[in-house]
Amino acid sequence: MDHEDSMAYREALGFLAGLTIGAVIGTAAALLMAPQSGARTRRQIARKAEEWTDSAGETLEEVRDEARELADRTARDTRRLARRARKKADRTGDRLAEVVEKGRERLKT
Repeated sequence: MDHEDSMAYREALGFLAGLTIGAVIGTAAALLMAPQSGARTRRQIARKAEEWTDSAGETLEEVRDEARELADRTARDTRRLARRARKKADRTGDRLAEVVEKGRERLKT
């Protein structure tokens, strides 16, 4: 994952958090200002709190799934890059050994 993906992911999470907080505050304000009985208002608040809890749980699951996918992708990319680095290091080591051997041969002659 590159830096741009990480930034976009954080921005999306920030937006979702702001949206959720705004919805909670707006709904709570509307319920508290509505002209109805206290018992009815409490029931509505309880019902909305349950809906928000369910929604937050779903959002958390989605974020958790995204984080797992991101971790898996990062692990795969890291393994791939490590293999490439080992191959390049091996080739470089082989070339260095050849150069050293040629240098020794020249010194002998």
